Amino acid sequence: MKLKPWLVAGSALLLVGGLIGWKAVSASSEADAAFTVETVRRQDVKESVTANGEIQALSKVNVGTTVTGEIKQIHVKDGQTVKAGDVLVTLDQERFIQDLNRADLALRMARQDQDTAEATYKKLHATFLRQEALFKQDLLSLDQFQDGKLARDNADIALQRAKVAVQAAESQVALSKDALDKTVLRAPMSGRVTGLKAEKGEMAISGQTNIAGATLMVISDLGEILAEAKVGELEVSKLRLDQPAEVQVDALPGIVFQAKVFNVASSSDRNPNQTSSNIQEAQNYKVRVILQGSRTDLDRLRPGMSARVAVLANEIKNTLSVPLQAVMEREDRSGGLGLMPRTRTTVFLVKDGVTEERTIRLGAATRRTAEVLEGLKEGETLITGPTKGLNGLTAGQKVKLAKAGAAK
Repeated sequence: MKLKPWLVAGSALLLVGGLIGWKAVSASSEADAAFTVETVRRQDVKESVTANGEIQALSKVNVGTTVTGEIKQIHVKDGQTVKAGDVLVTLDQERFIQDLNRADLALRMARQDQDTAEATYKKLHATFLRQEALFKQDLLSLDQFQDGKLARDNADIALQRAKVAVQAAESQVALSKDALDKTVLRAPMSGRVTGLKAEKGEMAISGQTNIAGATLMVISDLGEILAEAKVGELEVSKLRLDQPAEVQVDALPGIVFQAKVFNVASSSDRNPNQTSSNIQEAQNYKVRVILQGSRTDLDRLRPGMSARVAVLANEIKNTLSVPLQAVMEREDRSGGLGLMPRTRTTVFLVKDGVTEERTIRLGAATRRTAEVLEGLKEGETLITGPTKGLNGLTAGQKVKLAKAGAAK
């Protein structure tokens, strides 16, 4: 059955009318959106700086060796407490013993050569003295006298060389003894073995590098424990020595350690070999805080454990403040050449249902609240949301306010 033309046209008109009516209602709903408000008031503001880090001992030493050799014996275990001077590792000593024996033999030979040179010198010196007396009495020719003096002088030179050879041989013996002594590694300080990396039979490599075998173990003095965190360049300027802090360790949930700032790095931890193309990247600075707490809880900590550090950078009592959700940043190119964009901080106030845009200056801030230094007075009504509607506000606009207790 065919529909009559007038029926089709009527249906189309009803559909179009419905769409127009829906859009009108939707537009009216958006125009009548209710804004939430808060009264500008005074409260305490605690500004904190938070960062991720790890637990470290205040004092620690990487134990390595200055001689290269096979590890024959490891005398400690990971986690063991040691005292300064305790034997940690013994290296293969055979080569060093042979070097010392050769050095001792060379020293004995050098001393024998010195004794021979000294006896020769004494003999020739005595002969020269007799020849000198005869020469003064004209009983010895000039040639004979000069030959005797030359022989004595050459003997003296040989004696001095023999003495130098003895000194060199003595130095070699001392070096060989030192190398042999260094095959026995002892604890440089009292503490706990916190990073045993060596295995019996491996090669211990001399030097303080990252080469495998260079660091055999780590001795940590866990009497004082700290958390080391990396703080971004935008926040590190807020930190100072002795500021209070709190530390949470992932391995010990539910425990909050009190702490204080011990050190703030004066330079970033950027790799000195970093290329210039990366100079504009955000930099991090190492900040260390010393943990306080019960000895029982502190003894449960281990170097390398993940930690979360929060430093109380600033605390202002009873100060004028605003919620950050009400704050907006506007681009401002006024002043100067207008080439570099600036920002100004603004909020919207409402009085008798009409908005007013106000430029303010903020101070310390938390995640939700910021201190107001300029631009607002206590008791003024501040528009806080919704965010979408707040971004579209203009000064002098009439707005509808949400009822008290409405969701924000």
